[in-house]
Amino acid sequence: MQDLSTLAYVGGTLVAAAPAGCVAADLPPDRRALPPDEAARIARFLRPQDRHERKAAHGLLRHLLGGHLGRDPETIVLARDGNGRPFLPDRPALDLNLSHGGGWVAVGLSAAGRIGVDVEGSVRPVDWDGIAPVFLHPAELDAYRGLPAGARARHALELWSVKEAFLKATGEGLIAEPRSVRPIADGSAWRLARAGLSLRADSRLLSDGARLAWAVEGEREVAVVVAV
Repeated sequence: MQDLSTLAYVGGTLVAAAPAGCVAADLPPDRRALPPDEAARIARFLRPQDRHERKAAHGLLRHLLGGHLGRDPETIVLARDGNGRPFLPDRPALDLNLSHGGGWVAVGLSAAGRIGVDVEGSVRPVDWDGIAPVFLHPAELDAYRGLPAGARARHALELWSVKEAFLKATGEGLIAEPRSVRPIADGSAWRLARAGLSLRADSRLLSDGARLAWAVEGEREVAVVVAV
């Protein structure tokens, strides 16, 4: 089990995921402190779960960035591009991404190209048969419908999280239609050429059935740490 207080970013490409509650439990307040603008932004979300998860995701990010940059976490202010994707104005070569859902948070950092991360919970029931036509490419939809009923949910959750990770890496995010994205399976990984990028994605099933996915440029080695 990884204690988040000992987790450090030392360069390269890192994906870190943890239950949101672990961030508060493992990290002292000064290591996950947020700048006032970020705290105010998070406070505007209506659902307590959203506020809890977003605060944890940004706290974990500030912990990793603070140690790497030698700065107090609460002094690290992010900017956002036209699609809402966060970045560090004074360190544009250090790419970063965040995700939260189902009680989990995830952070991606890369000093070697773009990165996208997505974490999707599995506790709440989802009508995958109903929403499959919305996010699956027509060829993927045919394959999905050919699966046994008991295998569909797990397959759909993986494809959903992988596509989200790809679209967050390209910077398109929710403005893109997921149906237009057709990753190509490559063993246990996925590949996609899009927005001028050659991307590779992997995913991992988490302890409670949630799914963590990450997408990076090229053949970058990715260190993946999951705290539980």
